[in-house]
Amino acid sequence: MTLIALKAAGIFAEGGIETERLLLVEEGCFAGFLPEDEARNQGIPVREYPGKLILPGLFDSHIHGALGHDTMDASPEALDAVGRYLLAQGTTSWMPTTVTASLEAICRALQNLAGYVPAADAARSLGCFVEGPYLTAEHRGAHPTEYLRELSDEEFDRLLASGPMKALAVAPEKPGAAAFIRRSTARGVHISMAHTSASYGEAVTAIENGADAAVHTYCGMSPMHHRSPNLLGAALTRDDIYAELIADGIHVQKPAMDILLRCKPADKVILVSDAISASGLADGDYVLGVEPVHVKNGIPHTDSGSLAGSTTTLLAEVRRLICELGKEPLAVVHMASLNPSRRFGLDQEIGSIRPGKRADFLIVDKGYQLQEVWKDGVKVVQK
Repeated sequence: MTLIALKAAGIFAEGGIETERLLLVEEGCFAGFLPEDEARNQGIPVREYPGKLILPGLFDSHIHGALGHDTMDASPEALDAVGRYLLAQGTTSWMPTTVTASLEAICRALQNLAGYVPAADAARSLGCFVEGPYLTAEHRGAHPTEYLRELSDEEFDRLLASGPMKALAVAPEKPGAAAFIRRSTARGVHISMAHTSASYGEAVTAIENGADAAVHTYCGMSPMHHRSPNLLGAALTRDDIYAELIADGIHVQKPAMDILLRCKPADKVILVSDAISASGLADGDYVLGVEPVHVKNGIPHTDSGSLAGSTTTLLAEVRRLICELGKEPLAVVHMASLNPSRRFGLDQEIGSIRPGKRADFLIVDKGYQLQEVWKDGVKVVQK
């Protein structure tokens, strides 16, 4: 690969938005910044994107599927199909996410990921988020009650041996949760607090034992009351944990998004899609795990009326927070790129525009509509 320089109205670099210098890309990585006259004097080819912005590739760390395919399909073809869809939406990396099911089904999904090598034209997969089965029935959402169960070290061992489990969802009120969380995090698995009736005290105990994130904040948890702040209160006030946010305007209304973004440090919010197999398809009937899901106006619900994931994309969420809520653009972009990368220790490789990192980036217009996607310094999507 040759050295190239990119010129745009704004380049969302890790340390700030570059408006004067050009971005250098070489051998699939970001190679630094250079004034335009120096680049041209050195004979470096310049690609010009007048009026456009360059963003880092986005990383969705909580997503189940798309285009009729799901992580639980446990096939490389399904993962490639989802990965191709994501790349076309500006998501260059993703963490395939399971749902509550039999232990055997979850292990099959992990085993499939253990040997999976993404296609060149698909987003790269970076481990697995195992969402369930250690959740509470009261806030189960689309997770089937018959598969919910108590914490088990024996099951944890089997899950970890099956494939690249990077995160595991746990309801903090489960018996023995504190010790289980300590043992799990000591073995390199991040604990996400999810689908839970946990009190504030139970949430704090989980955090102090190593839990580091609240899953889809506001959703799948007891609401906050001024005499019972619960997990939501901990998610809003504890600066030492991450808070996921599905910013689709459906799971969480704009004022509640604003409250979260005012409470949390910007580097502790992680945008996720929680997208399901219906993403990219028309309204109709689908399945999430074994749970029937009905999609109307792009909104998935179970038979009981619970929201069942989403059909949104990270770039749509970024656009909403910037263009509709007026949030600071670079901070918002990093919520969908750098922050999840930091949580999982991947920020030396992906997540931001910084010399030495993989050259995953997007070209968008000033309304944050996608124009191009580049992965490892190669253009893979042209709108």
